[in-house]
Amino acid sequence: MEPPQTISPELFDSLGDVSLIAREVVEGFLGGLHRSPFLGYSTEFASHRPYMQGDDLRQVDWKVWGRTDGLYVKQFEDDTNLCCQIFLDTSASMNFGQPDKFVYARTLAAALAYLMSRQHDASGLILFGGMAVQALPARSNPDHLDEMFHQLAAAEPAGQTTADVGLGQIVGTFTRSGLSVVISDLFSNGDAIFELLRQLRAQRQQVIVFHVLSPEETDFKFEGDFLIEDCESGEKIPVNADSFRSDYLKSFNDFCRRAELICETLEIDYQRLRTDEPLDRALTIYLEERMAR
Repeated sequence: MEPPQTISPELFDSLGDVSLIAREVVEGFLGGLHRSPFLGYSTEFASHRPYMQGDDLRQVDWKVWGRTDGLYVKQFEDDTNLCCQIFLDTSASMNFGQPDKFVYARTLAAALAYLMSRQHDASGLILFGGMAVQALPARSNPDHLDEMFHQLAAAEPAGQTTADVGLGQIVGTFTRSGLSVVISDLFSNGDAIFELLRQLRAQRQQVIVFHVLSPEETDFKFEGDFLIEDCESGEKIPVNADSFRSDYLKSFNDFCRRAELICETLEIDYQRLRTDEPLDRALTIYLEERMAR
């Protein structure tokens, strides 16, 4: 059985249009799933979900069962609509790494928007950095998707992530339960990002956190003397890599573990992503969470 196709992050260097990138990523991903045992996630996944005890057997798709040995229930458009919010971190700290964290995160946001549209779900876009902006409220129509692509293409990383009042006000407008996807490196002034997660849970949102990190941050394979510059404050600190590496890696791993524990306490799905990883793992995680609902 041919495994699902992997999506290389180098793809975004070869295409200049966010909408083209998103479609290329998602269609390749779905094509890989179609050739895998997980037919429930194929190009027809929006109209199926796994069978659960108590479901009407008349709604089981026996053709799918014959091909996969798995029971999937036919699901109609009225049953599948979900309100999804995409939160993209646009702070200056995202403008770092090879591959670049912001380019990677923006591409993931665009791919998720396209995937949500394929499922007839309403999707909204919130950009947060120095200031929070509700770029687009949740809608489900083709023109809305094009506008999301336009907003993502125009987004640029800048400023610090702070406990902006506007961000809390935006979350406060979520009047129905739904799914929120937060794409961020989680670096913020104080606990601003974790306060956002608490507010989302208070608004009855199921939350997935994609913690986007570069290989340079996770591995710290620098050598010799150099300057470390804070992307958001501009502060520069001279360090020697050999003497600094141990303390840095301990602090960095402590930070990641704290983020994971906070998400665990809030019953949030925490997923760490390196920018040199394929995007297909993130898309699979989203689909699993989506189908569980």
